[in-house]
Amino acid sequence: MTRSLNENETIESVLCGHSELLVIALNLIQEPTPKFIQVVKNLRVCGHCHEFTKVIAKIEQCDIVVRDANRIHHFYPNGQ
Repeated sequence: MTRSLNENETIESVLCGHSELLVIALNLIQEPTPKFIQVVKNLRVCGHCHEFTKVIAKIEQCDIVVRDANRIHHFYPNGQ
């Protein structure tokens, strides 16, 4: 760790910076109508990011695959 933690922070909260949301947003900026987005990260996907990715896949009508440390999450255009 390069800095000390604030009183309301944990190591997990600092390390989980929701990087997959940034990757998906950048991909949507670069390619406004993608058919497929793939994200690979070395930490677990949090619940918020999981729900957000599900909604984005449905809105954008594209397949999104997020591979984390333990699982492969596949989000379909129908919101499943």
